[in-house]
Amino acid sequence: MGRCRFAQAAVLGSAIALAGQALASENAAGFYKGRSIELIVGYGTGGGYDTYARALAPFLTKHLPNAPQIIIRNMPGASSLTALRHVATAAPRDGSVMGAFNPTLITMAALEPEKAKLDFATLTWIGNMSSDTKVCMVRDNAGLTKLEDFRTKKASIGATSQGSGQIYGVILRHIFGDNVQVVTGYPSTNDIALAMERGEVDGMCTGWGVVEVTKPDWIKRDFVRVLTQFASQRDKRIPSAPLIHEASLPDGMSEAITFLTVSDVVTRPFVAPPAIPADRTAVLRRAFDAAIGDQEFLAFSKKASLDIDPTTGDNLAKIVERIFATSPQALEFARKLYK
Repeated sequence: MGRCRFAQAAVLGSAIALAGQALASENAAGFYKGRSIELIVGYGTGGGYDTYARALAPFLTKHLPNAPQIIIRNMPGASSLTALRHVATAAPRDGSVMGAFNPTLITMAALEPEKAKLDFATLTWIGNMSSDTKVCMVRDNAGLTKLEDFRTKKASIGATSQGSGQIYGVILRHIFGDNVQVVTGYPSTNDIALAMERGEVDGMCTGWGVVEVTKPDWIKRDFVRVLTQFASQRDKRIPSAPLIHEASLPDGMSEAITFLTVSDVVTRPFVAPPAIPADRTAVLRRAFDAAIGDQEFLAFSKKASLDIDPTTGDNLAKIVERIFATSPQALEFARKLYK
């Protein structure tokens, strides 16, 4: 008899929980009726982050309840830190705002928390569109054919502040000394690409997927040479380019580089402000997962050469947690490379 009452109670509890979830979903759906969502992109138009965000936006609308319009707002500045701070501290915490930003800021915040002035653990992680392999490349006529050429030849690497170009360019500088010149101050990777074409700088460090999407002609006409890739194994798209770990590195540098590149598995993250209602977080995450898996979106992405390798919001939050759990010893060595 007791077991029967227990089973009845369990069934009743499950029914109540399901009813509560349904009511929460209904309330969240009602919130989005007749409303628009602002998607803040931390760079100007035409770059990789902007391209990916605009590609996904209509499919987010398609899979969100009551189909709220997604309005893209470009907010460049400080390698997307300006936009991320806005999302984290100024944007409404009601599920009506999301942001797309440079994930190297996660690493920067672990190394220099006083500079980031953000608590990444409090952000609401919605999902990630892709992973990518960061590479350092130079113009074909820059006079370098392999990474070791930096030991005898000089070359300039264009970079955004706190972006991939600066981080990986500085790593190369620590290995090869003054022959690697890191030129910062460019607003976006698109501006660095234009500078390369004009001959202002010799190279850049960015995701190979960015090159495939924004500069496919570079690949077709062999405009660039990939000198190295920052990854644990060679990317099948560029198998002839050596890993940075294959170079002659000082003791301890390989582990520090691993920390600095761990965020590369998160190249197109979407985030919302802290403390938004749980039901709206769930709705945003479900819509993101549905949009990224939409066959129409995948067909469009393939045609547009957009690399899609998604991460759920929950797993994205766990990756960020692992980054901030890095040992103090590894962080100290990484700080030397980061400067």
